[in-house]
Amino acid sequence: MLKIKNSIFLSVVLILLSSFFQEKGLLLYAEEPRDLQQPQKEQVAPESNPLNLQIPRKSPVTKIPLQPGKTPKQTDTQVQPQTIQDKQIKETSEQQEPQTISQTPQEQKPQEVPQQTEQQFQPQITQEQQPQQLQMQTAPEQSKPVQPQQPVKKRSDVSFNFDDADVFSVIQTIFGDVLRVNYVIDPQVKGRVNFRSVAPVPIDDVLPLMEVILRLNGVGVVEEGGLYRIIPIGDISKEPAPVVIGRDADKVQIYGKALLQVVPIYFIQSSEMVRILTPFLSKNAVIVDVPKSNYIIIVDTDANVKRLLQLVEVLDSEQLKKIKPEVYVYPVQNSKAKDIANMLQQIFLGAKPSPSPVTPATSQPTTGKTTTTPAPVTTPQPQIYTRTEGGEALVSDVTRIFADEVSNTLVILATPDDYVLIEETIKKIDFVPRQVVIEGLIAQVTLTDNLSLGFSWSLKTDLNITNIKPFNNDVNLSGIVTQNPTGLDVDPANLSGTGFTFVGTDPSGIVRAAITALAKEARAKVLAAPHILVSDNREARIQVGQQVPLATSETSITGTTDIQRTYQYRDIGIILKVKPQVNESGLISLELTQEISSLGDSISFGEGSTQPSLNKTETTTTLVAQDGQTIIIGGLIREDVTKSKEGIPFLSKIPILGYLFGSSSNLTTRVELILLLTPRVVQTKQEAVDVTSDFIERYKKISKDKKIDKYMQDVKQEEEKDKEKK
Repeated sequence: MLKIKNSIFLSVVLILLSSFFQEKGLLLYAEEPRDLQQPQKEQVAPESNPLNLQIPRKSPVTKIPLQPGKTPKQTDTQVQPQTIQDKQIKETSEQQEPQTISQTPQEQKPQEVPQQTEQQFQPQITQEQQPQQLQMQTAPEQSKPVQPQQPVKKRSDVSFNFDDADVFSVIQTIFGDVLRVNYVIDPQVKGRVNFRSVAPVPIDDVLPLMEVILRLNGVGVVEEGGLYRIIPIGDISKEPAPVVIGRDADKVQIYGKALLQVVPIYFIQSSEMVRILTPFLSKNAVIVDVPKSNYIIIVDTDANVKRLLQLVEVLDSEQLKKIKPEVYVYPVQNSKAKDIANMLQQIFLGAKPSPSPVTPATSQPTTGKTTTTPAPVTTPQPQIYTRTEGGEALVSDVTRIFADEVSNTLVILATPDDYVLIEETIKKIDFVPRQVVIEGLIAQVTLTDNLSLGFSWSLKTDLNITNIKPFNNDVNLSGIVTQNPTGLDVDPANLSGTGFTFVGTDPSGIVRAAITALAKEARAKVLAAPHILVSDNREARIQVGQQVPLATSETSITGTTDIQRTYQYRDIGIILKVKPQVNESGLISLELTQEISSLGDSISFGEGSTQPSLNKTETTTTLVAQDGQTIIIGGLIREDVTKSKEGIPFLSKIPILGYLFGSSSNLTTRVELILLLTPRVVQTKQEAVDVTSDFIERYKKISKDKKIDKYMQDVKQEEEKDKEKK
């Protein structure tokens, strides 16, 4: 009876202790008598681990054997943590697989409890240390949770600005600092690199971009076993390269490596294909003909192999086997192959070029910052022109025109009769474009004394110059815009003394001489004297000034008092745009735009924000002149007010009484802008040489420095060296 009471009392105590330790993260088990011990099953809620992750137990399990007849408070000996840990490591080593908690509860085998003496054991740990100590003791290495893989931070975009940099420094910067790859540089690699990226380049496009830049310096990149070898491009064909069989250009990825491509030819002879592709190979690249199997082998850079495979797809088609046209390569001499191919397809094929492949946009994570996505790095792709269905054409349907921008050649697939017609057309449109040399003089004349009525009036009265011929109705003076410091447009008709007063010609050069004489007396100032050579029907732009940042927008940041401003650089100064067009009779039509701009007074926008204004005078006109005729454009008058104050130091700054010890004055200066333009047509190379020599001789007369002679000798020597290299 006493034994039964002790058992009941012991059970109650165990229940109370179990509830207490469960609240503290510790499970307590008491050893039942051997005849009453039952295997325990561990129940896990299905929703506790929905992903079936391999995780450790939330709380350690410690078995505390209790001797019947003694309460838990009667502790004789403490269990050391090391003893419990050794036991758990032994139990863990017996398991073949880590314990996994899944949605379906699984049974656990009952653990054997060794015979204990009459001593009772209880771990002596504080409540604050209890969860951490027990977790360290019971979590085996195999039961560690599977940590989610941390996302790899992608390196940001890179901007380049190499100004005459040594190729060794460029390679070390890109391959070592940016790409962080292993590389070795051949001692024969030499050269200088000039490159500047307008927008940041994605890190994935840096290697293809460097392959293109280094190729221009005669340097190639070969990757082997994770090591990048920088070698002269002439040795790239001798290096081991991966072998690829096929002719699909879309499968060729551009990594800046050497590639050995085995290309099967189906419809034409492989020797003919070798003859066609040879002009498009890189320097020291290799192409081999395998006539027995009608294959060709190409060893070149991956970018050029991709371009050659596109040629093969165009030229080796099933239609060639039926009609048997021939392939012709025409080197364009004076124009761009792309422009001529565009004309030919409009004339003969009645088609448009096939659209270029478009790379889909890649979504970027939102970071809260304004970013600029740079244009992807691309290599020049060939333009292929074929006849569209239903289009009227003067040649057969099999005719194809291929424009290669790299070598500036045309590859034409056509029958002999069709090619004769196409070749005659090419010779007529591939001519040397005419050029125009424009000599300009922009001067500012101070209107004082006898020039107070304007420069043109002084030429006719005081200087008695009467041979200035007006343009009459040949001149269209439109778009004259004058801006005041507040930035508002002002009609020139409402301003006194402003606007064009005369436009004419100076056949004898008297006006230029008059400006030179006034400049010696400090009554005129030559702002610019540009000389520029421009092709026919192309725009030339001359700017003498600077770029200033101007705020274009303001944005307040939510939650702060900060204001984010967006700035845009504006060109100010003297800006001259000229677009000449020469007709068959030798007359030159000039589309002229001239702008004189400067910074004005600052304007306040409130809250302490100021913005400088722009003083701008712009003229736009179209006129016709003869070869070598000087055009005079004048009448743009501007007034400048200068305030000055003089006086005795300290005394002149006394309020009211300061006027007795000083004086102030306002000086108003009126200036007139004069523009002289002399266009000359250059049709041959000899005429270009004569114009250059004439400019040098005139410069020698003006400059007393004899260093110009040595400079010109050095320039001629450099030109001769370039000719020898070519």
